[in-house]
Amino acid sequence: MSSEQETILQFAPWESFVSPTFWHKLAELKLDHDRLSDTKRSITGHYTNRNANGCLLEVDYTAYNRSSQPPKFSHSASGTIYNKNTIEEFKALDKLQLLADEGKELLADMCSGRVLADPSLLTRFFVLSFADLKCHSYYYWFAFPCPLTPTLKQQGVVQKLRDLPNANRYVEALKTLPSESQNFFILYANAEQQVYEARKLSTLAEGEVEHYYFGFTDPSEYEHPAWLMRNYAAFLLQQCPSFVGKTLRFLGLRYNQQMQMDDSRIWQVTQTEACDLKQSGEVKYVGWELNKNAKMGPRLAQMRDSMDPAKLAENSVNLNLKLMKWRLVPDLNLEVIAQTKCLLFGAGTLGCAVARNLLSWGFKHITLLDNGKVGFSNPVRQNLYTHADAVAGNRMKATTAAERLREINPSAETAGHVLEIPMPGHTIGESLFAQTEEHLLVIEQQVRDHDVIFLLTDSRESRWLPTLLGAANQKVVINAALGFDSYLVMRHGSTREEAGDAGQEIEGLKCIRGSQLGCYFCNDVTAPGNSLKDRTLDQQCTVTRPGVSNIAASYAVELLVALLQHPRRELAPAYYAQSARGKSEEEAAGKVPEGLLGILPHSIRGMLCNYENILPATQKFAQCIACSSAVLEAYRKEGHAFLFKTFETAKYLEDLTGISEFKRLNSEIIDFDDEEFDMSEEDED
Repeated sequence: MSSEQETILQFAPWESFVSPTFWHKLAELKLDHDRLSDTKRSITGHYTNRNANGCLLEVDYTAYNRSSQPPKFSHSASGTIYNKNTIEEFKALDKLQLLADEGKELLADMCSGRVLADPSLLTRFFVLSFADLKCHSYYYWFAFPCPLTPTLKQQGVVQKLRDLPNANRYVEALKTLPSESQNFFILYANAEQQVYEARKLSTLAEGEVEHYYFGFTDPSEYEHPAWLMRNYAAFLLQQCPSFVGKTLRFLGLRYNQQMQMDDSRIWQVTQTEACDLKQSGEVKYVGWELNKNAKMGPRLAQMRDSMDPAKLAENSVNLNLKLMKWRLVPDLNLEVIAQTKCLLFGAGTLGCAVARNLLSWGFKHITLLDNGKVGFSNPVRQNLYTHADAVAGNRMKATTAAERLREINPSAETAGHVLEIPMPGHTIGESLFAQTEEHLLVIEQQVRDHDVIFLLTDSRESRWLPTLLGAANQKVVINAALGFDSYLVMRHGSTREEAGDAGQEIEGLKCIRGSQLGCYFCNDVTAPGNSLKDRTLDQQCTVTRPGVSNIAASYAVELLVALLQHPRRELAPAYYAQSARGKSEEEAAGKVPEGLLGILPHSIRGMLCNYENILPATQKFAQCIACSSAVLEAYRKEGHAFLFKTFETAKYLEDLTGISEFKRLNSEIIDFDDEEFDMSEEDED
């Protein structure tokens, strides 16, 4: 064949096609698993030779699966991703060295014979990337490493399979080849013996090269073969040095939409110079993909516009939480937070602030109970309402707050119920009896359906029913109450009895088991009455310094999160110093055992007048009017009949529990005097 018919064989370069799901999965893996690690990760891609468009190698979310199957009519490619932690690391990385390192692994597979067992190793790629998770931007650069070998010369013109003599015999032979073996194979054609066979690459015999067509799945739509043939030829010439100088026939298998292979291409090529790839130190490599401007450089994928807004919001909301797990709190259990259902009694100043803090921590199930409307005084203090809500005149707090929470985080499951919370000492007239019964059924059902109850109402007596129901249904109860410049945040003791840790014995500290901790009413020797009767306006409203509610709400949510992360949950013990106030108490307090997020107190009492917190712990009161066994037993036996007796007169509770007798005792039995802390009951009107 004359030299005039020889041309340099060119290859169609790979074009990467990255599905958005590939980046979504990378973000998930980076946040939840890799975190600060930038260790390379094995991935897979796939390509097809059916009705090929360009010369595409595709990756999607399945690329990260340990054992993934390519889509129908497609073949797998072996890959690696190097995802760097910062854009500076991405830019500074030695790209030539990285390409050489990947190329050496390819050569090792060629020279060891692994390619014969798994020919897909010839289709190799890697990705260098940086994921800007705050902006949902992904910088990336694909490379398809290939050793730089002597030029391949094409002999004659490119033929099509249908133009070969006995083309039908070739086609019939190719049809016998399983689809998973079509990525690289040998077509044996001996016209004299009338033998036409499709064989696996592992059957390669150096002495029969004149009968071979070296077949491969060709994803190219051009006259040039796909880039992967370049590695195929390099492997064959390394494996069989006698092929140097001989004409080799390559068959690029291509299917049309009807799965006909008549348009498959055949190239006859020759390499006249030998190249020993085992001398890896002398081999150079090529393969970086050009960017969209046909220049050598990375590409940028902006996912913000293509992502579903709800999914985008969910990822962004959880970003701060997942970053905590990278190095600050690796054992933080975010799943238990996301699954915990919270019921908020009160949707006022405290209710709004608690709900917002719950969203910040990743709580998704929030229900609010309140009977109030949004007034003009509310929006400046209650951050889930606007002036427009007040102007409307009929916007109910519970439903409006639930709607606002969904606007803030569309993935949150929120609900609001407009109802009255029946209270001891607030007589129910006949005209309201049916409505009160209905409201009681809703309240009881909501308590059963939720895991945590927050007491955030604006009077002491309105906390009695939720406290009782929380104890009766063994729920976690968190209470927050406000004074003018003071606040109380506490967790109620659990009624769930379970054998376990009674707490550590620590010098200078007293330990109270979680099942023995008191509730909001355990320090009282009087039943709650009607706190709104015979009160002036400033006494009916909770008048507080504006910052108090936000402080208390934050403590309430943080206390719950710490509780959920504790192995004993609501049964976690509480400690307090026994010594007199001073240095010895500070030393004892420093010995309190810590959970994942620090210590877990029973209650937090704080005052803004001196910016001080104290952490008292109190035991259950056997005659408590809310959580004592006498009250719980009466509720279980009589149900609503018992409740209506307490609504008629609070004295019924005093007589039931026997605290009527305590009224004659000295007030010194009380551990803490609320008046000392100027504690009113809470929230707002």
